[in-house]
Amino acid sequence: MKNTTLKNVALLFALVFAISSCASMKVAKDPNAQYMGEWEYVVEELPVDIDGTLVLSQEEGVIKTLMITPMGELEIEGLTIVDGTLKAEFDAQGNMVELEGKFDGENYSGYLTVQDTDFVMKAKKVK
Repeated sequence: MKNTTLKNVALLFALVFAISSCASMKVAKDPNAQYMGEWEYVVEELPVDIDGTLVLSQEEGVIKTLMITPMGELEIEGLTIVDGTLKAEFDAQGNMVELEGKFDGENYSGYLTVQDTDFVMKAKKVK
C-alpha cells in the first residue's frame, strides 16, 4: 500500500512540474511582455510640447498603444516591437509621424520623425 501511495505522490509531483514548465514556456514565448506598461517620455527640441505617457498593452497578440500628451490622447495602430525595436507610423493632425527606437531594460531611446526631421525621444518605464 505504501508503495502505491509513494508512486502516486511521485506522479503528482511529475504532473505539477510538467504543468509549471509549460506555463513558464508560454510566458517565455512572449518576448514583448516586458515592454507592456506605462512609459513617461520626452521629445527633445520639438517646437510643440508633447511630452507625456506612452501606454503599451497587448490583446490577443496585438499591441495596443495610447499616447497621452498635453493636447489629448492619441491611439496608435500598427505599432510593432521586434527584438526590442519599436516601430510605428501614424497621422497626427495631418502630419505623418514615425517612431523608431530601442528598449534597454526600463529605458527607451529613439527618434520621433515629423516631416523628415528627427527628434530624439527618450522614455522610462513607470509601471
